[in-house]
Amino acid sequence: IIEEYGADTFRLYLMFLGPFEEGGDYRDAGIQGPFGFLKRLWETVVPVEDLLDGMPDPEVERKLHQTIEQITRQMPELGYNTSIAAMMEYLNMVRAGGRQAARGEVEPLVVLIAPFCPHLAEELWSRLGHEGSVFDGAPWPTFDPEKLVQDTVTLAVQVNGKVRGTLELPAGADQEAALAQAKTEPNVARHLEGVEIRRVIHVPDRLLNLVVG
Repeated sequence: IIEEYGADTFRLYLMFLGPFEEGGDYRDAGIQGPFGFLKRLWETVVPVEDLLDGMPDPEVERKLHQTIEQITRQMPELGYNTSIAAMMEYLNMVRAGGRQAARGEVEPLVVLIAPFCPHLAEELWSRLGHEGSVFDGAPWPTFDPEKLVQDTVTLAVQVNGKVRGTLELPAGADQEAALAQAKTEPNVARHLEGVEIRRVIHVPDRLLNLVVG
């Protein structure tokens, strides 16, 4: 496996299998996921001349800070599999819709991946124009708590337990605001015709369930 996929991929796969203390279901075929992730990371960073300057997308920037916070918190707890999953999710957002990545979006990711994939990280760090080792010259990325907060959320609206629509609401919107907007959603309104709302179950930023009868 190491000859075919490399030591970095194999190491990443072992750490991604499941909780580190418990191990996981080892299968050769499962290595394709980590291998594909590292391949996409390479293709996102190289050639570096194609990278945009700075951090142009505030949503990607927020996701980056959330990813840094999660990994910084979980690594000491041996939460390797969830840390890797967070990096995969972040890279998917960076590449979504074929968008062009920015240097400020990928350079911190190279540092975050270094403990798992040191050989790949060293090569990418060098190609990004840095001298010396990523382990000597790259500080661990920091996050801004103010950039962890999401401005808007998608709220699922159910009628008698069945999803009838979704709402885009400001994060932290209360039940009254969620209910008022839900009533204007055409499909939700259709399922409220001729019935009485007997109970409202509101899980902030996640769910609004209307029990009718």
